[in-house]
Amino acid sequence: MIGTTIEAIHAAETALGRTLPRSFVDWLLEHNGKALGGLEVFPVFDARDPRKTWESIVRHFEQGWRAWQDTFSGIELDCSSLLPFAQFGTGDYYCFDYAVLGDAGEPVVVLWSHETGRTCVVADGYAAFLANPDQLCHAPG
Repeated sequence: MIGTTIEAIHAAETALGRTLPRSFVDWLLEHNGKALGGLEVFPVFDARDPRKTWESIVRHFEQGWRAWQDTFSGIELDCSSLLPFAQFGTGDYYCFDYAVLGDAGEPVVVLWSHETGRTCVVADGYAAFLANPDQLCHAPG
């Protein structure tokens, strides 16, 4: 099963304490659980297909993301505005940066480095990210 329901999206938003960007919600409604080429995009958990959606955006946020944040606990890096939505490589994440809104009024997409904790902007929002997935930057230094 590909796609999800608005109820599953609202459950994820409640668990995350954030409203997901509209363009990402639209994509999830049709493509939840699907990758973008080799990029693993985190689905929202959907009880209709728990096997495919178990590794959800909420699960990644609560486990993998928080574990990486603990690595940088002694360094002054504020990642509170970031929400990872996809994993790149061996620990880097594509995130929505809620502190910076793009032209469409949605959070910009950044690539977060697990080595430095820094980010670089890769797209004006999720729709722009989808329109040009080759505009990836190298892990920020």
